[in-house]
Amino acid sequence: MVSLLVAVVLAAWLLLTVVAALPRIGKAARRHVPDWFAPLLPAWTFFAPNPATKDKVLMYRDILANDTVGPLRLVLPEGGARGRPGKALFDAASQLLRRAAAGWDEEPDARIRDARLMISTPYLLLLNRAATAPHDATAVSFEFVIAHASRRDEEPEVVFVSAVHRLKGAADGAVAPCEPGPSAVREGTPC
Repeated sequence: MVSLLVAVVLAAWLLLTVVAALPRIGKAARRHVPDWFAPLLPAWTFFAPNPATKDKVLMYRDILANDTVGPLRLVLPEGGARGRPGKALFDAASQLLRRAAAGWDEEPDARIRDARLMISTPYLLLLNRAATAPHDATAVSFEFVIAHASRRDEEPEVVFVSAVHRLKGAADGAVAPCEPGPSAVREGTPC
């Protein structure tokens, strides 16, 4: 009896999943599904309606002791860009961009908005990964950058620049303490 009930529930779930995936009927069917059940119906939109044409990549640049800014360098996940580490960085970058965009609507005060963003898990994850990348010997601080990159011969498009962060091994007294202004997260201006 129990196995029959389980089979009926799974068959109904499969049928609802198939109906929800149909192009014309799916949207109407999803409107009639209770809110508590909606997360159980997968949305199969890997390629449509908005296919991904660019990758999000994590880059960083060093700020040297003589106040010059080094070139952008790519941060590769441990083990290369493929697999779970690469997906984790991609997901963290996507989440950070969503939070940064939502922050403009939720919080009018730029200082509070930037502080909340800088203590978020995606920001800290990307900051940690960029901090552990190899830095120039004379670097005292750095900032990380999220860019959209294409496989074509196009220059990466910078979409997010972090605040300037001091390197742990930087010589004491080499630069003034870094106190970013209210727009440092958005604009990435050096301190």
